[in-house]
Formats: sequence, structure tokens, C-alpha cells
Amino acid sequence: MAPTMANNTARIAEIDAILQQGVVEHVVDGETVKYDLDALRRERRRLIMSDDTGRHRRPVASTINLSGFRP
Repeated sequence: MAPTMANNTARIAEIDAILQQGVVEHVVDGETVKYDLDALRRERRRLIMSDDTGRHRRPVASTINLSGFRP
């Protein structure tokens, strides 16, 4: 059996959305939801470090700018 690879992309996107809003507390259908933004940042960092989805691509070492190229 092959080892499963971590894909944390969905959870990272959820955390990014919460952090972008900057809301610490809100009410949904009478239920109060509170966020610890520091804890979310720590969880996001941990998820990124353990995420395997982007590890198979090599970083770009250079690019070629063809914006001035005319045939």
C-alpha cells in the first residue's frame, strides 16, 4: 500500500479566507463563532509545511522574456 500524501489545500484556503477578513468573532444563526487568529496562523504554517501537493515541482530558476520578440 502506497503512503498517502497530505493535501491540505482546502483547509489552507479556509484559513486564508478567515485571516483576510480579520474577524475575531461573528454570529451565525444565533451561534457565536470565535477565532484565535494566532492559532490559525500557527495551524496554517504547520499545514503548509506538511503539505505534499507542491513538492513535486522544481522551483523556477530563470524565465525568458519574449515580450519584445517580433517574427
